[in-house]
Amino acid sequence: MLDALGPPVRPAGVVLGADPDGEPVAVTLVRPAPTRVVLLGGLYLARQVTLRAVGTGTRAVVVTGRPPVWDAVRLAGEVPGPETPDADADADDPAAPVRVVREPPADLAAGGEPLLVVYDRGATARGPAPARRPRQTTLVVLPSLVPAVSDLADDADLVLIQRLPPHEAELAGRLWRLTPAMTETLRTLPDRGIVVLGRNLWRRVDLVTGPRETAILGPVRRGD
Repeated sequence: MLDALGPPVRPAGVVLGADPDGEPVAVTLVRPAPTRVVLLGGLYLARQVTLRAVGTGTRAVVVTGRPPVWDAVRLAGEVPGPETPDADADADDPAAPVRVVREPPADLAAGGEPLLVVYDRGATARGPAPARRPRQTTLVVLPSLVPAVSDLADDADLVLIQRLPPHEAELAGRLWRLTPAMTETLRTLPDRGIVVLGRNLWRRVDLVTGPRETAILGPVRRGD
């Protein structure tokens, strides 16, 4: 898993990519307090963030209506044993590093290990339940920013944003009180560009992908 990363994983968290000076940029996805992260973008970024979190020792539960698109991440996270070939592993194995389910399991609040719960459910007006225990992070994947989900996005501790169409960039500018230059950046990001947005935080980052990670996820792209 770690070999798939371009820059090294530092104790500070999960490396997302590099800043304009080429320095690695890491974020702390799992914190002592329950955390909510919103990802405004496509499936590629959601799977990359999940894969890298698992590479640092965080267990992941992916709640999705399209389990097959997460198979590559699930299989990459497995450590196959002599009696359980990875190709035949149970996607809802509670002990698996990456667990893929259609509905949130009842055991999310149990345990104390770092846990990333990914909700890949599309842009819906009703957001998922927030993280329920320390060292648990809820990552909500939203393919677009629309008024129905603006409260959900605004309530996040951290937002990862890929390129937005003009009307969504304008909504983001109003929602987070961005400058015109920041709003223009959201409209013109390249496929590998993201913005990391938080309280008193704005970072422009370029995704950095190693050859083995590319073999798992394919080329960097904005859409699904």
